[in-house]
Amino acid sequence: MFGLTVRLALTNLKKNRRLYFPYALMTIVSTAIAYIFASLAFHPDLGQVKGANGVIQVLGFGMIVVMLAVAIMVFYANSFVMKQRSKEFGVYSILGLEKKHLFLMTFLENLVFSVGTILAGLLLGLALDKLFYALLLKAMQMPVVLASTFQLKSLVTVLIYLFGIFALVSLFNIGKLGLTDSLKLVQGKKRGDKKTGFLWLQTFLALILLGAGYAIAQLVTSPMQAIPSFFGATLLVILGTYLLFHAGVISLLNWLQNRQTYYYKSDNFISVSNLIFRMRKNALGLATITILSSMFLVTMVGGLNIYIGGKDYIANQNPNDFSIDVGMQPTTSKDQTEEWAEAILEETDIPVESKVVYPYQQAYFSEVTNQQVRFLTEKESWMDFSNQVGVGYILDKATYEKMTSQKLDLAADQVAIYSKGVQYQTGQTLTFDEKEMEVAQVLPQNVTLGHLPDHVTFNFSKYLVIVVQDLTIFENLAENRYYMGFESSLSEEEQVNSQEVFLSGSFESELWESNILPNGTNAISLAYRAYAMRSFFSFAGSLFFIGLLLSLIFLMAVVLVIYFKQISEGYEDRSRFVIMTKVGLDEDQTRQSIRKQLLTVFFLPILLAFVHLAFAYKMLSSILLSIGVVNAGLMLQVTAGICGGYLLLYLVVYAITTRSYKQIIS
Repeated sequence: MFGLTVRLALTNLKKNRRLYFPYALMTIVSTAIAYIFASLAFHPDLGQVKGANGVIQVLGFGMIVVMLAVAIMVFYANSFVMKQRSKEFGVYSILGLEKKHLFLMTFLENLVFSVGTILAGLLLGLALDKLFYALLLKAMQMPVVLASTFQLKSLVTVLIYLFGIFALVSLFNIGKLGLTDSLKLVQGKKRGDKKTGFLWLQTFLALILLGAGYAIAQLVTSPMQAIPSFFGATLLVILGTYLLFHAGVISLLNWLQNRQTYYYKSDNFISVSNLIFRMRKNALGLATITILSSMFLVTMVGGLNIYIGGKDYIANQNPNDFSIDVGMQPTTSKDQTEEWAEAILEETDIPVESKVVYPYQQAYFSEVTNQQVRFLTEKESWMDFSNQVGVGYILDKATYEKMTSQKLDLAADQVAIYSKGVQYQTGQTLTFDEKEMEVAQVLPQNVTLGHLPDHVTFNFSKYLVIVVQDLTIFENLAENRYYMGFESSLSEEEQVNSQEVFLSGSFESELWESNILPNGTNAISLAYRAYAMRSFFSFAGSLFFIGLLLSLIFLMAVVLVIYFKQISEGYEDRSRFVIMTKVGLDEDQTRQSIRKQLLTVFFLPILLAFVHLAFAYKMLSSILLSIGVVNAGLMLQVTAGICGGYLLLYLVVYAITTRSYKQIIS
């Protein structure tokens, strides 16, 4: 009997290859990705790469996400396959196979399937590990090395986890078969789903949850609010989406059914009736497609925007190849500052092609309106960040003219101002604490960009650039700073290497001990643009790489769900096609009706996913702004491109899976 059971198990896998093929493909690719994540996370050489400490932690987190996603997809695919085969198991039971034989048969099927797919996935992962390690280094803008990432620890970790998943799957299958009698197994797919109660109440709750999630996303005013709010809004939208498909769409269809002028038309009558039936059976799957599509879009939008848009952020922070930015006390003179700046240049022994020097002031504000600006003292700013509602740079007239090469006429009681988040008009009176100043000119753009380092403005919704006749006007209200930037003839790699020495604690200590820095110096910041760019791409490149792999997992899950939905729809529509033909509909009408229903069912998820992304865009852009994506126009273009690409990919997947559907019904 054991030999017969083994032969049956192998025959069943071959006979049901249409069901098992996407399941197997998903398991193979998921295993390969899980192994690649594990091999990179445990790779000893990656720890030696500059800036890779955070990368290893992110890879470890990504590995956990992948493992969870694989478990969910395996259980989903197995559940679908078992449901489609329920009649087959019932027939075996009626023909004389005992439950213990069915248990053994399904166990052997699962064993053969899991061993084959996991080993194939590991072989694929081993074959690709060098390539993906090189791609990770390339994304991080590091020298590419084609080195093997094989680690026995990675292999064992993935094997134990995946075989553990399939062991649980076997127990699940055995338990389900043991609790279901033969008659119910035979009726498996034909048993209709029960009508859901309280549809309108559930629909109302779905709208409340979605509305709350959307409202949280729209009410975010700063990046600091966006990050903690994101997870709460996401949870509300996920719950609302499942309820909307479970009850909301059916409620809408029931409402259409009650409209006699609409419902009692041949096309609408058939479509609405069948759509109600389809939605009852497919609500969970369609909601899952929506959530997975949303996850794919958000992951790709975030990762690609960080990778592409980060260059602007680094350029804003580092206007020159090398920079020195110092906080000064009012007692420090300009001549004194020039002296130690020249001394630092001599100390560094770095070839200089050109240099710029800008005195300026930086201030935080507790109030920024179109009539009043209130300054925070330095102590108030650091003691309570919640008091900070805005930030600003203050320039004197001479510095403005040097930056812009444009003349500016200002009296002692006048300012020229650029603002973000609040509007001013030429000629109006603006009060700074208790000091009244006239707005002589409203500046059309931020003149400090490309001239002064910008480390903080993207965190604030209100930002000012104030030009005054002389910096002494606000010297007791704002922090005095001095910026020196220069362009070097060193190559990018030489700049990165020299930065290691320049930023070391010992060098900065030498500056203080050698009395190069004058009395009254408050804080010093030394930076290389090339080093900052390299450090940023170590983070952003790895994040983009990991996001790409996670997006592949989400995309694969979407394809799997769509394929299984098409297969199940095909088997159900085959009998429905015959019935509709018998009651008098010709073949063209029948095909047109079914096509209309399929289009409605399968394009609702992507439509809702785009709606989710549209409402999440403000919150997502705030989070990306805190990471350094400061170019809003570029972000919008990248997001639109990703949405367009995903729509095209969705259409391709739909077209391919529709071929399998057509083969079944014909």
